[in-house]
Amino acid sequence: MANLTITNNDLGSVVHKSGEMSDELLTFAGAGTSLEGTILARQEVAEAVVAAADAGNTGDGTVTAASVVTGPVVPMVGAYVLECTEAVTHGGVFKLEDPNGALVAAGVAMTAGDGVATVLVVGGLTFTVTDGATDFIVGDKFTLTVATGSGKLVPFATDGVGGAQLPKAILTYGVTATGAGDEKIRAMVSGTVRRERLVIAADGDASNVTSAILDQLRDYGIDSVSVTELNDLDNQ
Repeated sequence: MANLTITNNDLGSVVHKSGEMSDELLTFAGAGTSLEGTILARQEVAEAVVAAADAGNTGDGTVTAASVVTGPVVPMVGAYVLECTEAVTHGGVFKLEDPNGALVAAGVAMTAGDGVATVLVVGGLTFTVTDGATDFIVGDKFTLTVATGSGKLVPFATDGVGGAQLPKAILTYGVTATGAGDEKIRAMVSGTVRRERLVIAADGDASNVTSAILDQLRDYGIDSVSVTELNDLDNQ
């Protein structure tokens, strides 16, 4: 008897069980195609953060190069407050509070040194504190203002920022853009999808769709299942 040749078919849609759809705008960075099954995220906050010193500060050090960072935390929209809680010669220890006044982190220390710049990463934010000619004193403050993002959908990226790192929707058909800008789409925001047909845009396939990503999708109402296709058997 001849050996059987098994050919896997993949004829189905990424949608396994239809759920809620939402009319959205999908932002493209340039010309290209987003494939059916592409995992999408929402740009919740702007990447750039505006840092400003309090007018009553004694220390004349600076906070610059503020932005949001990749990771599990997407900062809140509004003014974070960075306040010196311990004076240190050519340095300082700070606390960071969110726009609601809740403590994000305490004991945030800059590296002490004349004119030294310290890059800090706290609560989904990064910023550089630089020592000035006059040392900080307790109570010196800076505001770090996080602006609202576009609110539009973008391709999910594991190293994304401002919300792009949180998977929240699925593209159920391919979309092509001729250049940078927005395309009108209808995205799945709840329902059940076929795990094998999910796509991370940077990869073009499901090779790096981890259980953690699937768990995040489930948190936002999108379940995933593995579906075994029927096979063609050929013994000719």
